[in-house]
Amino acid sequence: MSDHPFYFTWTAQLKALRIEIEKSRDCYYLTTEGRKLYDLSSTSYQAAFGHSFSPIKKAIQSQLNSLPISSPKGVFELKQRATQKLIEYLNIPGKIFYTVSGAESIENALKMARQISGKEIILARKNSYHGASLGALSVTGDWRTKDHKSLSKWTKRIPDPQIDPNAEKLAQLIEKIGAQKIAAICLETFIGGNGVISAPLSWWRGLAKLKKKYGFFIILDEVVCGFGRTGKPFGFHHLPIKPDFICMAKIITGGYIPFGAVWTSKKIASYYKSNTLSCGLTNYAHPLGLSAMESVIDSLKTTQLQEQIKELSHGLETYKEKFEEIGVVKEVRVIGTLMAIDLKKNISFKRFIDEDILVALVGQRIIIAPPFTMRPSILKKLLKRIERLLKEDSHE
Repeated sequence: MSDHPFYFTWTAQLKALRIEIEKSRDCYYLTTEGRKLYDLSSTSYQAAFGHSFSPIKKAIQSQLNSLPISSPKGVFELKQRATQKLIEYLNIPGKIFYTVSGAESIENALKMARQISGKEIILARKNSYHGASLGALSVTGDWRTKDHKSLSKWTKRIPDPQIDPNAEKLAQLIEKIGAQKIAAICLETFIGGNGVISAPLSWWRGLAKLKKKYGFFIILDEVVCGFGRTGKPFGFHHLPIKPDFICMAKIITGGYIPFGAVWTSKKIASYYKSNTLSCGLTNYAHPLGLSAMESVIDSLKTTQLQEQIKELSHGLETYKEKFEEIGVVKEVRVIGTLMAIDLKKNISFKRFIDEDILVALVGQRIIIAPPFTMRPSILKKLLKRIERLLKEDSHE
């Protein structure tokens, strides 16, 4: 049994990896041993502004001194202003429902889609992760859903877009299930932690035609890919698709405050003008979250940060070619500032810790997602360490 009074997530407690942290700065954690542990995964993809980004910190501190807590029914200037900025950043008219996490964003989108349509079935990919609550797990397809009894009886797995590039098999599945039973399809715009994978544009065009024909809702999960991670404000900005719901969290506040949001289309907003929105949270539209979100959006619009993101993306693209030449590497994919390195065998997480690097590692896959504020020279140095590590592994 662990000697800590708290749980470690996603692991048997006796096998939990422990990282003793004293403080954090810039884009690294400082361990109790005095080592800098560089955060090359933005912690859990949310710390895209590092650990000491002064604009976000100042925004939160200022809000603490004016309105630190509000009733969900409260109307105040920050709530109006920040929400309008979010809608403008999305560049698609609609309305925002606030949450405090990505899982809650998915949960509420599912609830609304089922309430409005009166239907139960949600279509989703097998290779997916949408959150750890029971409703979100029901549409999640990866290993994290297997130990829990969720609403999975209402979820139908679609053929993988990689083997269904024109969505023809998807059309057949819809006909088999019956469109009259399908409320929505829930999808990550670009699969993040499960591989940095994009569906073919032809598949998205096929999905748009099926939506028009059958009238189901499209729920887009932008929790990992939103707020600049793919090189555009949101993943759907790369795609020929018009969603009904967009689920957001993580980078929405840079991880400084737990926060999330669901964008809904004008059609959804119109329904709730006269029908009861039976969704809500204690910390709905929390002022500290709103202040952090506004700072994130303002910062992402600056030329300086846009150029920085481009440089980091270029750095990853450059190393993509280097990594692909290493014997232990099977495949490398890069989308914006997201990189997946698929290996031919397992590699120990401790190997990266010994190199003072924190990455996301699941089995034979490494995911890299550097903070936008990381200096390109630091990223290059860290990628060079990974290159050396993988070359050493190739010779073992």
